[in-house]
Amino acid sequence: MGARRRFLGSKFTWRRRLLVGALGPRGTTSIVFGLLAFNALPEGPYADTALDAMTLTVLGSVVLHGIGSLPIARLLADPVTKPGHSGGP
Repeated sequence: MGARRRFLGSKFTWRRRLLVGALGPRGTTSIVFGLLAFNALPEGPYADTALDAMTLTVLGSVVLHGIGSLPIARLLADPVTKPGHSGGP
């Protein structure tokens, strides 16, 4: 819902909105909550597990978004018309 409000009044097409939503920043929430958990837990295996889970989540997100970004961009790219073609029938 928050992403919808950010686009209110923008001139982005629905394709651009989907592209930004699909490829926008990822992992920031994982970092914030992971660090909150790490700092709240006593030093030891539980804190280390929270830090490991956060790191793996962010790295996995980076890898998956890196792999999927080109296909998603191609799928959601605005259609391109050929030079000299007005776009009509």
